[in-house]
Amino acid sequence: MNSTPSFQDIIYHLIGSIPEGRVVTYGTLAKMAGYSTYVRQVCQVIRTIPADSTLPCHRIINGQGKLSVKGESYTRHKKALISEGIIFDSNDKIKLKQYLWEGLS
Repeated sequence: MNSTPSFQDIIYHLIGSIPEGRVVTYGTLAKMAGYSTYVRQVCQVIRTIPADSTLPCHRIINGQGKLSVKGESYTRHKKALISEGIIFDSNDKIKLKQYLWEGLS
């Protein structure tokens, strides 16, 4: 039996740990997982998360401070972040210096 968690399990755990009112970038998730060059793989894992998951995927943004999802998902994610107290500027960006979560302590 393998006791080492898979990359996917690590990413799921990190996503589940993002505090309310904070965001994390795809690149930051990769670094926290110990795979700093695996940003695309992080995106692939996130794309496979079922829509009915309880993981707070709305708290994951790109390195520019923007949501990467489109359409209805964009609206849903933005509303969820606003309800957690996160403020978007006039360009629909989130101030990373203010809201970025940089990992487990």
